Amino acid sequence: MASTRTGTPRLGTPTLTASDWAEAALQLIAEAGLRAVTVRALAARLGVTKGSFYWHFQGREELLAAALARGERRATAEAVQALDAIRDYRRRLALIFDAASQPPRARSLYASLAAAADEPVVKAVLARVGAARIDYLDACYRKLGLPQVEARARAVFAYAAYRGLLQLAHESPASLPINWSPYVDLMRQVLLPAVKPTASKAQPARRRRRSGESRR
Repeated sequence: MASTRTGTPRLGTPTLTASDWAEAALQLIAEAGLRAVTVRALAARLGVTKGSFYWHFQGREELLAAALARGERRATAEAVQALDAIRDYRRRLALIFDAASQPPRARSLYASLAAAADEPVVKAVLARVGAARIDYLDACYRKLGLPQVEARARAVFAYAAYRGLLQLAHESPASLPINWSPYVDLMRQVLLPAVKPTASKAQPARRRRRSGESRR
């Protein structure tokens, strides 16, 4: 992998920053799992000596904490910032579900972290990300007028469907559908609330009822 260097150039070549190491660690976790992340493996991947690692981190655990924090920000705060730019809450949900219902990859950052969920630092990250995403879905549903209990139930169900799909891709990829369009349609049908009729559409119906009553 060609290394990405974002540090101050030295002798005409950019140096590696702590963020560069953390990003490389995230990529390696997604590709080969948490156990594959070693100082030696990352140094070889980045084309540097092991000694340069210790300019930024005291050891592997500190690097993993930085990498997982980076992944957590990307999955929560950065994702929310992009979605918040969309004023229509139903549109927000539609975009979330479209992204969540795409064919998952058997090897991904989530799959690798889920396989290492017994590690305390990983377990804590997965718990926070899951809680943040469910809370965000809950808030969107409530903005659309759903009662509190129903909004929460839909939020949990939606996130469970997403996580279950990723887990299925990891455990039994042959079980996944070949044609994805019906799956996407079903996700939208089940998880998106029905559009309520506007007042302008409801008025003619009331007028018809009133005119019928007056004839009687």
